[in-house]
Amino acid sequence: MNRVFRFLSILLLLTSFLYSAQTSFKVSYDPDYAPFSYLENGKPEGLLVDYWKLWAEKNNYSLEFINGKHWGDAVELVNEGKVDFFLGTNPYKPWMKASKSIYKTTISLFINKDFSKDFNLNAPYLIGIIGKGLEETTKKNFPNSEILVYKNYTTLFKDFLAKKLDLIFDDKTAIEFYSLRNGFFHKIKSLDLLQLPTPIYAISKEENLIEIFNKGFEKINQEELYDIENKWIINNDFQIYKKSFELTKEEKEFLKNHKFNVSVSKAWEPFTFVSKDNKPTGISSEIWNLFVEKLSLDCTYHIDNTFTKQLDSIKTKKNDIIFSAGETEDRKEYALFTKPYIEFPISIVTLKDENFIENVETILNKKICLLENSTAHKLLKEKYPDVDKNLILVKNTKDGLQKVIHKEAYAYIGIKPNLLYNINNLGLNELKISGNTGLTYKISIMIRKDYPLLKSALEKTIDSIDKESISDIVGKWTNIQFKEKFDYKILVSVLIIVFIIFIVLIYINQANIKRNKILKDLVDERTKELKILNQELEKRVEEKTKELIKTNYLLDEAQKIARLGSFSYNFKKKELIWSDEHFKIFGFYPNEIRPSITKFISFIHDDDKQKVKKHLFKVMHNDKRKVIEFKIILRDNTKKYLQLSTKVSKYDSNNKPQVILGTIIDLTKVKELELQKREKDSMLAQQSKMAALGEMLENIAHQWRQPLSVISTASTGLQLQIELNDEIPKKALYQSVKSINEHTQYLSKTIDDFRNFFNPRKEKVFFNISSTIEKSLSLVSSRIKKESICIIQEVEEVEIKTIESELIQILLNIFNNAIDALTQNNIEDKYIFVTVFRKNDYLHIKIKDNAGGIPKKIINRVFEPYFTTKHKYQGTGIGLYMSNEIITKHLNGVIKVSNNKFEYEEKNYTGALFAISIPISE
Repeated sequence: MNRVFRFLSILLLLTSFLYSAQTSFKVSYDPDYAPFSYLENGKPEGLLVDYWKLWAEKNNYSLEFINGKHWGDAVELVNEGKVDFFLGTNPYKPWMKASKSIYKTTISLFINKDFSKDFNLNAPYLIGIIGKGLEETTKKNFPNSEILVYKNYTTLFKDFLAKKLDLIFDDKTAIEFYSLRNGFFHKIKSLDLLQLPTPIYAISKEENLIEIFNKGFEKINQEELYDIENKWIINNDFQIYKKSFELTKEEKEFLKNHKFNVSVSKAWEPFTFVSKDNKPTGISSEIWNLFVEKLSLDCTYHIDNTFTKQLDSIKTKKNDIIFSAGETEDRKEYALFTKPYIEFPISIVTLKDENFIENVETILNKKICLLENSTAHKLLKEKYPDVDKNLILVKNTKDGLQKVIHKEAYAYIGIKPNLLYNINNLGLNELKISGNTGLTYKISIMIRKDYPLLKSALEKTIDSIDKESISDIVGKWTNIQFKEKFDYKILVSVLIIVFIIFIVLIYINQANIKRNKILKDLVDERTKELKILNQELEKRVEEKTKELIKTNYLLDEAQKIARLGSFSYNFKKKELIWSDEHFKIFGFYPNEIRPSITKFISFIHDDDKQKVKKHLFKVMHNDKRKVIEFKIILRDNTKKYLQLSTKVSKYDSNNKPQVILGTIIDLTKVKELELQKREKDSMLAQQSKMAALGEMLENIAHQWRQPLSVISTASTGLQLQIELNDEIPKKALYQSVKSINEHTQYLSKTIDDFRNFFNPRKEKVFFNISSTIEKSLSLVSSRIKKESICIIQEVEEVEIKTIESELIQILLNIFNNAIDALTQNNIEDKYIFVTVFRKNDYLHIKIKDNAGGIPKKIINRVFEPYFTTKHKYQGTGIGLYMSNEIITKHLNGVIKVSNNKFEYEEKNYTGALFAISIPISE
């Protein structure tokens, strides 16, 4: 045994050593999961791919990425042992071992923007997902929906855009990235109905490999993870890792021990220029102030008239910083550049009457002005090396714009905000921005070559500054309203107006010519748009046709499930069309016969034919839906019960019906169940009556016992008088006869009361509720007296129209139950409270006792049939059930029961409370 244990221990240690010594790994990935993993020029790219590359670099590992073709296949490669890891997902199969979380994403719902209906989790939908990783989660959140699993986004979106799917449930970033790259981002919309934050883990089959990954991943810091994420996820709101603002010890010491000379452009509006009080101002200046405040920099500012002088000051290290400069290849030889903190397009300015310039290449053969040594100049030369021969280099923007106005140059190229500022501020109304070069001016901070610590500190500051603060500064300067400079142009304007009066007719004529040309161009453009629209309509018609076929299929399936047939009748064609389920209801295969009104009528039971014909006649003369129930006899003599619903759906110009639509529902099983229920209810009612009869007979016996005893005593007394005295005194005879007569009348009245109770008449009549209460109490008066029960009444005089005998039966059931409860529970002071009052159009009867109430565990079952708490020889369990049936179905009311605590004559009691509400009259 010890040898086996030693062998296993050695084997385990050997295995651990082999895994720990492993430095080469295979990682499978999904090539269609951008931006996390995808194939670009035959190589794997993406955020997760970069994380794995960084992991390998940090640990001196080598990686081989294996293309799994599809999500599910890539995951299965791990299970089959063909690779060590899957790039990243959540563990959704038992064999999966997961690392610590390496990233987090959000699973979201997407709909087609054409859909306008509301969505909820319990409705039935067709939902598309990629792979089986989200299958269980989707089923859990959408229990009534059908889940379709796809292998790739191509087939998923093909069905989604064809509206074969209602929803997509997948990674939000991946869906938006894919749709944006493929040109249909505008066709989808994210729903807030369900958003699930989901961690991503490295997946392996072996626990040892997961330990290797976790240890290696710990060597990667947040800064490195942030840099990779920032490369792929542009929107800061969606980023997981945040750039921390933490200066190193060396950076802090460097900033503390240096005073920095900053070169500022005198007039590069609106980025950086000198204000009236001789201070730097503008977009870049204000942003630079944020950096200075964040780092507590000690700065001295030097004003330079030209950008060339600024560059020279960095070369000679006279100045340390230019906070508004662009990075170019030649400048990197003598300076360092931070990452850009803002960027703008490089635009083209021409005279106003020039056409819009779509491509800068179309004007490279013309004279173009540029600011000497500017970033725009450098970038244009880098992209178009041969452009120098047509360039005119100027010292400032104003000179360049003036050359365009004087037609010494065709265009001036510069940064858009700078161009707008100068055009507005200088009042150069003859100029306009005619287009963009396609180049972007990315503004960075230029630093002398030997200050790398300053560069790293500034880059951390750039990452930490709130982007909204920068946007606010840009917005402030790009929307600024510049003061108009007064000159003598007003006088010139007056002279121009006088001149315009003389040439207005010529101008109108030219304007009309131009307008006609514009209209012609507009008509041509609209014609092209109509052709495109027609093609799109044809495509949509095709899609809607497919959708209609799908809908018809679903409708047929629904009719099969509901056993519902449909039909239509065209009066003009005299054509009757049945659905497949309609044929089946009438005992035929689909299209086995040719339907007609005559054949339809021939199946109807003789008792109902006339009724159905009248129904069809009413439908033809009424625009409302009509419903009728009738019987049919099939060809095998089987009887079926049907419900027919019909409505005229179309009328002709003379308002005569053209088309009737209708449905047929098979009610045969429903009718059979109703018949069984009626028989059951009839049996229960009879049992209830018999139970009530037994109780009544017991009450008759109780109420007759005393009168019969008195009559017997009186007659026996008369007999003794005759036997002893041979005569009866007149007074004694009179008293005995009177007593016998009174008690005989009482017996007769008792018989009448009980006979009225069992009167089978069911008509609703008007009666006073107080007399009904008295009648009910009189029927149980002997039991009440015997048990010494005190009846407390608070009864309003209310006239009600209903079935009195059935109301008495309900009251008797409640009174008898109360008497039984008071007796069984040995209550010393026995009370039954009867309260009757009218509220709105309802009569309310409340009966309560002080017998202690009904146990909580059975109070909700007292209205069930055959449920009783009495001995089997004392109760049937149908009294309260029948009371509930009579009230709800015959009297259109409700009955409720609860336990009630109350106070009476300064004593606290608990008992059952029955509350009855019935309408005063119909």
